[in-house]
Amino acid sequence: MEKYEQVYSTVCEMICDAKDLEMSDLSPEMPLHQLKLDSLDYVELMVLAKREFGATLSAEMFIDKPEMTLGELCQNLVEQQK
Repeated sequence: MEKYEQVYSTVCEMICDAKDLEMSDLSPEMPLHQLKLDSLDYVELMVLAKREFGATLSAEMFIDKPEMTLGELCQNLVEQQK
């Protein structure tokens, strides 16, 4: 499995669990703000990124890029793995 697909799948599984969604409800083009994530969801994403991918996500990144898509988030995680 390609790195991006693996990251995307893992992140989507976490979001689906947190928001009671199906994988088919998500797409890489979906802005994160459409998912109505709360502060604890963002903290979970940051912990997941560190634990699963050794990547660091900051609250500032989410604040500075309010239109960030799910795909852009996953691409950021892939790039940090290199």
